[in-house]
Amino acid sequence: MKKAYLFCAALFFLVISGLQAAPANATFYSERGVPFQLIFDGRPLTRGGASQVALDRLTPGYHLAEFIIPAGYGRSINYRTQVFLDGGLESSFVLLTRNGFPPTLRKVAAVPIRGGYPPNAGGPNYPNGGYGTPYPGGSGPAGPAYPAPSPGYPAPGPGYPSGSSYPNNPSYPNSYPGNNPNYYVISPQDVTRLLQSVQRQSFDDNKLPILREALRESAVESEDLKRILSTLTFDRNRVELAKYAYPRVVDPQRFYQVYEAFDFQTSVQELQRFVEGYNR
Repeated sequence: MKKAYLFCAALFFLVISGLQAAPANATFYSERGVPFQLIFDGRPLTRGGASQVALDRLTPGYHLAEFIIPAGYGRSINYRTQVFLDGGLESSFVLLTRNGFPPTLRKVAAVPIRGGYPPNAGGPNYPNGGYGTPYPGGSGPAGPAYPAPSPGYPAPGPGYPSGSSYPNNPSYPNSYPGNNPNYYVISPQDVTRLLQSVQRQSFDDNKLPILREALRESAVESEDLKRILSTLTFDRNRVELAKYAYPRVVDPQRFYQVYEAFDFQTSVQELQRFVEGYNR
């Protein structure tokens, strides 16, 4: 009896360890076929753009996914988030991009991998550093084909984000510092109207409250923030507003454009020190 118990216990732990070692698959696709570039764990996976990217034989656990999405006017939005992949499962994620809202990544399915993997597929020694399937325009050994997302996913609802008809799985907010996923991304046209309103004010002390109010519940692109700062007369006020707006910038990799709005290098250096301290 004791031997049977020990055998069952050993078998249980063997099965559990096998599940933990099983690789994970993931598919990322855009809701409306919007092309995007994907950087996964710091590695660029696409050239040009793709509306769907399938990956297999990934290490289970947390991974960093960054999407570069065209935004018109020759601009793009960088959306970075962290995703969790379960070993032995195929996880599907949809990238939601709708006008007036920041991008959101939503997990819509996680199903057992079809056919499974061979016993030695687990562990850290995945081919190509953990990425089996070649990516659009990329290189590397070909892995097993990955099925397209199930056509049974319901059509997107008209509302966003609460009106989406996708399964009620967790969304992955933008993980850039301070970026609130519910912020409205202020458009270049809205910025133009804001500047027209602010220019009726003669002094910075009157302009600042209006600008802060406009940015309080909004996200902004670096180029538009530069335009906003340029309406102020004094560098000290530009620095103050830039510090206030930095957590709301959707493309911090382009924040260098904001420095062009300042008259003095000392102001630029002060803002650079603030950004460095903020990101620590």
